Amino acid sequence: MIKLKSVFINGLGLIGATMARIIKAASPTTTITAFDSKQENVTTMVAAGVVDQTVDFATGASQADLIILATPVSGICESLHQLAQLDLKPGVLVTDVGSSKETILRAAEPLMDRGVQFLGGHPMAGSHLTGSQNSRLDLLANHSFFLVNGNASPTTIKAYQALLVPAQLHFSALTAEQHDQLVSATSHLPHMVAFALTNTIIPEVDDMAIDPGIPSGGLLDTTRIAKADPDMWTAIFTSERADLLAQIDQFQKQLTRLRTAISVDDQESIHDQLQAANTARRRLEDKR
Repeated sequence: MIKLKSVFINGLGLIGATMARIIKAASPTTTITAFDSKQENVTTMVAAGVVDQTVDFATGASQADLIILATPVSGICESLHQLAQLDLKPGVLVTDVGSSKETILRAAEPLMDRGVQFLGGHPMAGSHLTGSQNSRLDLLANHSFFLVNGNASPTTIKAYQALLVPAQLHFSALTAEQHDQLVSATSHLPHMVAFALTNTIIPEVDDMAIDPGIPSGGLLDTTRIAKADPDMWTAIFTSERADLLAQIDQFQKQLTRLRTAISVDDQESIHDQLQAANTARRRLEDKR
């Protein structure tokens, strides 16, 4: 099997640092170098003995058997353009952890045209917490990890998967289009709704001359992901406009349908819609 003994990670935020922890657990002798614009992220991982050395992007990329791009989508695309101009090691694998695969695959085309192997990746897990200090080995455990292959060989893909064994992932292969449609519906829309719901409710509560005390569980449950990183989600929303706008349109149709039923006191329709949602939500839990 191909040995990926030198790893360079560009971006040591929550996911990038978690990937570093996973790889170090799988192969303690693997050398991990990294770059991050926030020095505290690098310092944390070097102090933990996970990252062996901090390097600049060009140096780290040129020396690596495996390059992991773990910045926001716009940064991943820029990094792919940079990589296409660098002299990389023969057989190097370039991968990423971004959420917008069609955009990223297009950006990787010049690199693949040079014969460099590219494998898109996306772990379907995370946290509203940010930074390497919140990374942990089990962050991605029992979650899906989508693989969108550009031109990586089966042997190289197996070698990469072997480095991620400690994460206890469920790997799924998708096309870029399938990935983006699925993720837009299951992740991007829920985050958009949480942000919008928070911006709707909190100003109203703040304007009331009443101390709400401890907020209701329903409010906390449905707005938890609004604590997610605004920089990252701005990049996601703007890179996936078409799919997200289509999902928003579908959501508005559901809101309109429920609003209409409430406005005319159609209790049967209200109950049917709530029951359908209840059943669907329970079915999701049954699959876990």
